[in-house]
Amino acid sequence: MLITSSRKPSAKTRTLCKLLSRFVSGRCMQRGKMGIQELLEFAQGRSLIVIGEYHGNPGELSFYDETGKLLFSLRFADWYSKEIDSFWFPDMEPALTGQGEIADAFDSFFHFQRIESEKINQLPSRSILMIVGEKDIDFIGDGKSLFKLNIKGFKKY
Repeated sequence: MLITSSRKPSAKTRTLCKLLSRFVSGRCMQRGKMGIQELLEFAQGRSLIVIGEYHGNPGELSFYDETGKLLFSLRFADWYSKEIDSFWFPDMEPALTGQGEIADAFDSFFHFQRIESEKINQLPSRSILMIVGEKDIDFIGDGKSLFKLNIKGFKKY
């Protein structure tokens, strides 16, 4: 999976790109002047996430399949935890939990192990988890919130 930014990303957008790529074991890349077709070629048959900006801050995620079809987009306000600075991302795939349209879209895009919310405490230590709700997405590591996206809008194409 390739994760990239708008053409001239702010420092906050570059940081979010790096965090997301580390969390989902993807690859973060500076977009530069590349268009979507060039990005898809660079992704080599994998899916693509483009982080868009709103007034110099990351504000949208657009999710494309390997053919370049826009699947869905998510508008958000971001939030970072102090825990992120000291967190070591294990080389493991995150689990996903949540109900609703957004959780279902994330499940079909990422194909992570989906678990029921009451079974979260049964995950091994050092696990990473995406808790997807209708109002926010919380990225958890070692039982602590690493960063959160507060959802402003969701559109499925």
